[in-house]
Amino acid sequence: MSTSFQRHGLGILLATLCASSYGPTADAATPRTRLAVAFPKTYNRVETAMLYGGYLKRLAQCANVELVNLRGEPVSERFDALDLLPESELVTHMRTGRLQLAQFFTGLVPAAIDEGQGEAFAVRGDTTSGRYGSYRLHLIVRADSSYLRPPDLTGTRIAHSSVRSNSGNLAPRALFPAIGLVPERDYEVVYSGNHERSIVGTFYGFWKGAAVASDQFERMVRKGEIKPQDFRVLWASEPFPVEAMVMSRQLAPDVQQRVRQCTYGYRFPAKASSLLDGADGFVPIDAERAFAGVRLVLERTRASTR
Repeated sequence: MSTSFQRHGLGILLATLCASSYGPTADAATPRTRLAVAFPKTYNRVETAMLYGGYLKRLAQCANVELVNLRGEPVSERFDALDLLPESELVTHMRTGRLQLAQFFTGLVPAAIDEGQGEAFAVRGDTTSGRYGSYRLHLIVRADSSYLRPPDLTGTRIAHSSVRSNSGNLAPRALFPAIGLVPERDYEVVYSGNHERSIVGTFYGFWKGAAVASDQFERMVRKGEIKPQDFRVLWASEPFPVEAMVMSRQLAPDVQQRVRQCTYGYRFPAKASSLLDGADGFVPIDAERAFAGVRLVLERTRASTR
């Protein structure tokens, strides 16, 4: 895809998405605060713009903030300038004060809070009921394979997505031993890079199974990229919360309040909502309670490696 197409196409896309935004607008007389914002490398910029571009544009207007990348370039109007960062860089830049607002994977939220001096304040979900989005860790194989139970995969290669991913690595290491599969001992761990690669690689036989997030799998189904009947789910975990929006605790209290208020007031357009499991906006969370299960996974993972 050409750079020119990305810039013009994303600009038009953002203008369209913004029409579905709601929420009060900050007093224009209030001095604009500059916030560096970033997202994880979950999707490419076009898809990230489809899902969250309208939110960022509305946030800039509503909260009276200037959203920039780590180089100080505006991102709310030119979404192709948004930083899509690896997991470790998100935590590092928030800890050092270079990054003030970011989306963090589920498994990285505790690190964002403990190491990055961040506050997890919102998760996509149903704004009417206040229920936040969730997913399950799935162990998948091809539907036409001979694997019917998790222990059947002993001696094979299984894809994990990335080292600090909850469903893609940490939860499998903590939970799979109880279902008869010890990572590194009973099977070879192959890091695919992300959930989509884990899923596609399973279909094409690069590995025999994969540990994936159920919402990522379902999103690929909705986009027509895979067919659910081509896969078999051998095991599913209890639910985990989806990725969270995190802001730096170093921000001034009034700025934090504006960001919260405008985030909770935003509504996803229909297309983005359909790809985000029907979430219509962001809901407040009690991070200590919501991510308690993730912390338990982290503790078990650390204990298993001692």
